[in-house]
Amino acid sequence: MNSILENSSSYAKKIREADARLFKLEKSIAEIGLPAGQDLRRRLNTLRIEENALKRNFEESRQRGESDGLRMGKIEALLHHIECEESSLEHATDFLHQAAPSSVTLAVETGAQVVDFLGRKVRRVLGDHHPLGTSVFVNHTHENLAAEYGLAGDHGSLPKSANSQ
Repeated sequence: MNSILENSSSYAKKIREADARLFKLEKSIAEIGLPAGQDLRRRLNTLRIEENALKRNFEESRQRGESDGLRMGKIEALLHHIECEESSLEHATDFLHQAAPSSVTLAVETGAQVVDFLGRKVRRVLGDHHPLGTSVFVNHTHENLAAEYGLAGDHGSLPKSANSQ
């Protein structure tokens, strides 16, 4: 009976490890994205179903206190199948992570580099000035406007047409 409990705890430990690996694989597949990860996601969902069946069978055998070697053999075979499929799925995921970037990714990166390059060239040619000029009304004093646009007279006086009335 003691060997059955030890065997049971080793199976529980293996099931927890398999669950952790499936969670890690799920994150890796989510990083890959669609459409490349669609088949991997389908395989992962199948593994999740098999893992749930494994957990259910294991819990049923523990609750019944069965020492049935046949049932434990089936649990061990299912666990081995899940571990093999996880390994295969992990290998496929690693392969897709190493794949070259898609043409869309390359186009976006190239476009961002071109925009950055043009922005640097425009700043080099124009200096700190905005290409469309500056606003006449924002952040200017009267003296600055008078010097820039040649306004005559002091800032308190009105134009001659307004004073004549």
